[in-house]
Amino acid sequence: MTEMAMKIFIVGKINEWIRKRILEEEIISRGKAGIEKLQNVLDKHVWENIEKFIKAAKAKDNKLIPNFIENFTEDVFEKVFTEIKGMLDLNELLESILKEEKKAIKI
Repeated sequence: MTEMAMKIFIVGKINEWIRKRILEEEIISRGKAGIEKLQNVLDKHVWENIEKFIKAAKAKDNKLIPNFIENFTEDVFEKVFTEIKGMLDLNELLESILKEEKKAIKI
């Protein structure tokens, strides 16, 4: 149960990180083409940056997330994070987020 809850937490944080990066790229790289902005979101350091983002979020102690999910040990985190890295297609997730956002603003 703890591993499943942790997977949900981590995937949620990955989704949050990608949305944050899309917004940052939109603000910072206004003159660049759309594809160039997307390539910047998923650069070669993407997994390292996601890992740092998740660990920083864990340190904040969100009162709405039970402690047994946020207070995971490093070895369990590495196991689950590695498993998610092998399963999750970030390009597909990014495209899904963009499609959802375009639909929301009727583009």
